[in-house]
Amino acid sequence: MIKELIPPNDYQNRNGFSNEHIVLSLTEKEKVEVERNLIEMPKQEEDDMIGETLTIMKSTDSLPTLQKRLNLTKSPTMKIIWASYINEINNGDEKMKEIALNEMDKISEKYSRIGIFHHLAKFRDSRINDKIRNFINHEDYLTAYNARTSLGMETAEIIKREQIKNGIGTKKWWEI
Repeated sequence: MIKELIPPNDYQNRNGFSNEHIVLSLTEKEKVEVERNLIEMPKQEEDDMIGETLTIMKSTDSLPTLQKRLNLTKSPTMKIIWASYINEINNGDEKMKEIALNEMDKISEKYSRIGIFHHLAKFRDSRINDKIRNFINHEDYLTAYNARTSLGMETAEIIKREQIKNGIGTKKWWEI
């Protein structure tokens, strides 16, 4: 069951993968067993899918383990991810929001920033959302697009801007 829920941590097995439908279809007995096994797993490796699965399960028993993962990681991105899981399980957690606010400013690498917007938006905090809004008109298309989608904002303007920048939509089909 665990292998089905948590496939190997590589692109081939994880790209586009979601286990939410599996988690939601578990019986109560299976949930207890899976939860127990998953709580033990993060001690062995830092795999955020384990945390994500425990969050889907709303596992309050996993909070000490998730907190330990948060405390052990050095990566600002991973700190935000672990904090978002704890925040979601607790239905809001000011300490986790503060961690996200502080760590967000430490992320400068484009793809890390793009990937973290949706985790940040889950905090439902106006201060965090204001920081995300700083990127909604970013010159980089992926940055602006992901900032907007994480906040539930319209993306047509950004898409049009990118099309114009690339000469798409400004030329007739025979001019391309």
